[in-house]
Amino acid sequence: MDADGQRTVVVGTSSLAESRAALVWAAREASRRGALLVLVHAQAQPVVLDGTAAVLTPEVAAHLEAAAREELRAARRAARESADVEVRAVLARESPRRALLRHARHAELVVSGARRRSRLRAGLFGAFQLGSTSLFLASHACCPVAVVRDLPAPGAQGVVVGWDGSPAAQAAAGWAAAHAAALDVPLRVVTAWQTPLDRTADLAPAAFGEAHEAAEAAARGAQQDLLSRWRAQHPGLRVRGEVVEDPFASDAVLTAAEGAELVVVGSRGHGAFASALLGSTSHEVLHRARGPVVVVPDAERAAARSRRSPLDGPAGGQVDEVVD
Repeated sequence: MDADGQRTVVVGTSSLAESRAALVWAAREASRRGALLVLVHAQAQPVVLDGTAAVLTPEVAAHLEAAAREELRAARRAARESADVEVRAVLARESPRRALLRHARHAELVVSGARRRSRLRAGLFGAFQLGSTSLFLASHACCPVAVVRDLPAPGAQGVVVGWDGSPAAQAAAGWAAAHAAALDVPLRVVTAWQTPLDRTADLAPAAFGEAHEAAEAAARGAQQDLLSRWRAQHPGLRVRGEVVEDPFASDAVLTAAEGAELVVVGSRGHGAFASALLGSTSHEVLHRARGPVVVVPDAERAAARSRRSPLDGPAGGQVDEVVD
């Protein structure tokens, strides 16, 4: 909730061309929740490099802010055309990372997009790339973060969540179950497992077979406990599990996600790099999934992130401007 006690969904906007899918998805989600949609366009002040730049800076700043206000007005119109939702457009005079992380402290959900690749960089990896701001939010925000490359394909239905029993996966599964129940769509829980033994090791075939069966049984048993718990908490929820032998859990999740409208993963929140902060599976899913992905931190991580982010106001004493 924001300072006025209102439920909010926050979406970062740059140009409407690059952020339209994220904007439309966020507008529909805010409408479904009965929440205020907050559009945040971050416009850091130009850096003064020398005497010439110092003379031009006020003019450049005025031009950039005018363009940002027009982008926000266009984004607000697009949001209202997409859903019946209350919208607040905010021009934040700071970096996108800081502005969105600050607004995330009181939001139910933060939504970010992915920019189109240049022809030179696209290569064999498709038409989109995950921006650094999206990855930063997914790794550091204290609320769930949705990264929307594109809207779900026509006919897509259901929610897929990756689960391995960790606290981060527990939080992701809980969020996914509540979301699927609210939308009355199927939930698919995917668990990838592998035998904790090297096939090349000098082991008797029987010993390896026993370990293989034990690992699979443990994965299936743990997942069944989870499914029973969610069915009890959400009567009527259509949930099924899938247990896959695969050393790469991201591959199993992405395969299951084909035809789904949303993928949900956890954020384990430690380590020096983004892949460690998110966990390798979540990092891979974020980079490779075509549709929307929600990254959910567990409660302990969320609280720790909130304590580590004393962002009570914009940098440099600037204030947000609400654009009419």
